[in-house]
Amino acid sequence: MEWFEPIKDFLASDIWWVFPLFLLVGLMAINLILGVTLTFLWKRDKPEVKVWRSAIVNASNAPLRASVWLLGVIIATRHYFPPGSGYPIIDDINSPVQKVLFIFLMGWFLFRLINRVEENYFKRASVQDIYVDRTAATAVKKIAVIVAFLMVALGVFQALGLSVSGLLAFGGAAGIAVGFAAQNLVSNFFGGLTVYASRIFKLGDDIILKSTGLSGTVAYIGWRSTTIDGWDGKRIYVPNSTFNTENLINHSRLTHRTLSQDVLLSYADYEKINEVVEEGNKLLAAREDLKYFVFRFSEFGDKALKLSIYAWVQSTGRHSFVPYADFAKAQEEILMGIADIARGKGCKVLPVNHVWLNEAPMREPDS
Repeated sequence: MEWFEPIKDFLASDIWWVFPLFLLVGLMAINLILGVTLTFLWKRDKPEVKVWRSAIVNASNAPLRASVWLLGVIIATRHYFPPGSGYPIIDDINSPVQKVLFIFLMGWFLFRLINRVEENYFKRASVQDIYVDRTAATAVKKIAVIVAFLMVALGVFQALGLSVSGLLAFGGAAGIAVGFAAQNLVSNFFGGLTVYASRIFKLGDDIILKSTGLSGTVAYIGWRSTTIDGWDGKRIYVPNSTFNTENLINHSRLTHRTLSQDVLLSYADYEKINEVVEEGNKLLAAREDLKYFVFRFSEFGDKALKLSIYAWVQSTGRHSFVPYADFAKAQEEILMGIADIARGKGCKVLPVNHVWLNEAPMREPDS
C-alpha cells in the first residue's frame, strides 16, 4: 500500500523514541475503547436476565485488554528483534512464550467466566424467587474449574513442545504412586465426589452422625472435608471419607416427627375411658398437622390405667420439614387437650409415680 510507505519510513527513521511512543498511544487508545465498550455492554445487560451474555462480556474485559498489551509487546519485539537479527535465544523462546501467555489469558477468561456465570445464576434465582441447589451448583463449578485447568495445562505442555501422550502415561503411573502414598487424601476426595453425586445432604442441611454423635448444620462442602456448624456453637471439620462408612441422618429431610406419650388415669375412672378415648380421637382428627395418629386404651398398669397417644406431626406449611418448635407446640396442645377432656369427664390425670392407696377401716381389738 503506497499510502503506508511514508508512515513506515517515518517510524523507521533515526528518531528512536517515535515508534514506542506511537505504539504506546495506540495501545492506550485501543484499551480505552475496549474498556468503554465492554463496560457499556455489561451494564446494559442485566445479569439476572442475560446470564451468559453478561457473564461473557464481564469475564472477557480484563483478559481482552491484557491481550492488547501482550500484542503490543509482541509487535515491539518483532520491530527491535526481527527473525534472523542475530539473537538466536530470542528467536528460540519468542514463539513458545507468546503461545503460553495467550493460553494463560484464555485460562484467565475461562476461570472468570465460570465465576460470573455462577454469580449471575444466583442473582436470577434471588430476583425471580427460584430455588437453586447450591450444593449441585458448587459441584458443577468445581468440575468446570478442573476441566478448564486441564485444558490450560495441556495447552501449555503442547506449546512448550512436550509430548502430551507421554505426559499422560507418566501421569497415570505417577497417579498410582501418589494414590498409594496419599490414601487418606484420595479417599477424602472421592468421599467429596460421593457427596456431590448422591446428594445425601446439601448446604444448610442439619445432619447427625450416629456413631460419633456429631450434629450440626452443613456450612461448606470442600474436596477434603465438610464444615459443620455444631448445634452447641462449635465448628466441626469432618473428613469426606467419613460419609462413605458412617451412618448419617439428614435431619432436614424429616417428613414428620413422632409423638409418643401416655396419659395415666385413676382406676376409679375406668367407666369413663371410652368417653375420653372417643373425645380424644375427635380432637386429633380435627388437627391438620397430624399425618397419622392412634389414641387408645393400652394397659392396666400397676399404678394407673394407661391411654397411649401415637402420632406423626407434620408441617402445615409448604415445606415438609417440621421445626422442633412447631412440634413442641403441637405436642403441648395435644397433651393438654386430652388432659382437659379427661378432667372434663371427672377423671383424675395422674403422674407416673402416683400410687393410689385405699385406707381400710380400723378394726377394734378383740376383747
